[in-house]
Amino acid sequence: MPELDRRRFLQLTGGAAAFSALSQSIARAAAIPADRRTGSIEDVEHIVVLMQENRSFDHYFGTLRGVRGFGDPRPVTLPSGKPVWHQSDGKGKDVLPFRPQVKDDNLGLTFIEDLNHDWKGSHRAFNEGRYDQWVPAKTATTMAHLVRKDIPFHFALADTFTVCDAYHCSFIGSTDPNRYYLWTGYTGNDGKGVGDP
Repeated sequence: MPELDRRRFLQLTGGAAAFSALSQSIARAAAIPADRRTGSIEDVEHIVVLMQENRSFDHYFGTLRGVRGFGDPRPVTLPSGKPVWHQSDGKGKDVLPFRPQVKDDNLGLTFIEDLNHDWKGSHRAFNEGRYDQWVPAKTATTMAHLVRKDIPFHFALADTFTVCDAYHCSFIGSTDPNRYYLWTGYTGNDGKGVGDP
């Protein structure tokens, strides 16, 4: 496969050509025979971690077969007694997970509004562990999700390699502290007036 520069990749990412070229790279990687020496964890030489940008696992992979996602048999129960998927809009109506409808059904290239990521909005959504203020804190878009046809390359990666579906957010807030935690095990908040409280 010829080398793709950033511009060419962006031109291709919405089309079948991109998926075909990129899925071939996944197939080539998967075809490399395992270097099984001991049959233990010691055989693992590389771990590649992909950290998503401000989107939940369920936003991308809630519909992926075999993961907890929307099929979780034991979801968090809200104070209302309903599963966590029933997020109130604050006006008495529940907003359930939904795939946004777009004109040409090409959601993979559609702008989806960014959600609030700051300390106050995130803690309002969390609501001291009640998990019942997501829509009032972050809008109904917080319940939007993608499906396989929207992000075929991501699903191809998930189908081919290992997906961890029980991860955590190290810091209920903005992106940077979570990045710090991924690489250092520390959010960077030292309680000395730097960052959020």
